Amino acid sequence: MNKIIPLVILALFSTHSAAAANHIPLELDIGKPGDADKVSHTIKLTQVDNMFLPAEVRVKEGETIRLVIKNGGNHKHEMLIGSMAELKKVANMRRMYPDKEHAEAHLVQLEPGEQKELVWQFTTAGTVDFACPLPGHFKKMRGKIIVEKK
Repeated sequence: MNKIIPLVILALFSTHSAAAANHIPLELDIGKPGDADKVSHTIKLTQVDNMFLPAEVRVKEGETIRLVIKNGGNHKHEMLIGSMAELKKVANMRRMYPDKEHAEAHLVQLEPGEQKELVWQFTTAGTVDFACPLPGHFKKMRGKIIVEKK
């Protein structure tokens, strides 16, 4: 029993050290707000009740994209980009506190018929998820942004 605890501690530290030595990101890098003057192209997304059209888009690593999001549905919708773990966390918070205001840089809120833009730079290759985190919307209103290596 006395040997197990130091072994577990050693395993935890070596896993962390190996990840740091190999530069393995512990959290997904979804990018950052982009400069509108550096937009390479525009991608149009339409929200209808229960889905995004298209539900998958592709961009290149390092690109700054103008996402034009239109709510073509009959209900209020949101588009939040992030890791699936982050999106699930926000969706759970929305269920618990539906009236709380949110203002993340990677969140767009739209009333029916409204259109807004999000200029975003995708800095790292990988998959960035997006979803509407509102109660009752999250399970179906999801999509992916595939960020391809340069």
